[in-house]
Amino acid sequence: MPPKQRITREMILEGSFALFKAEGMASINARSVARALGCSTQPIFSYYEGMDDLKTTLEQRATGVFEEAVAASAGEGLASACGAYVRFAQEEPRLFAHLFLRIGRENPALPAGQAIFESTVSAEARREGFAPDQAKALCAEVWLYAHGLAAAAAAGLLALSQPEACERVERVRADVAARLRG
Repeated sequence: MPPKQRITREMILEGSFALFKAEGMASINARSVARALGCSTQPIFSYYEGMDDLKTTLEQRATGVFEEAVAASAGEGLASACGAYVRFAQEEPRLFAHLFLRIGRENPALPAGQAIFESTVSAEARREGFAPDQAKALCAEVWLYAHGLAAAAAAGLLALSQPEACERVERVRADVAARLRG
């Protein structure tokens, strides 16, 4: 009977995710994960087909953390969703950077982000009485502004509470909505 493994798949995922949050995806390799867990690399490869498999699992988890942080706010309106987005960037800068600041690579959170965007478009169309194309233009412009705030927050250049972020976004939302009304 082979000896029972003392390192579980969940331990590998938790340790890897903590490392990802602290140091970014570039820090994830078999040796760094094994060092963080105090084991050899063997358990990693007994649960994951390779490091790409583990990294894909980490990306999926990061996307889930993002969805949990922002999706509930999307139904409350654009300013609330954008405020949650900024807060996510501020609280999880490495995850935010990996999900939304990757140059030349597919955005792993795009489906989640697209669903949240569409939810805010629907909410703003109802709120403002806009046609879908007007609501989409409103949301696109405001999300772009929020993304700038979020990137600055993730870089440590801006510290905003969620209410402050929501207030800033709401001012921009109101200005853009007024401009779209003509």
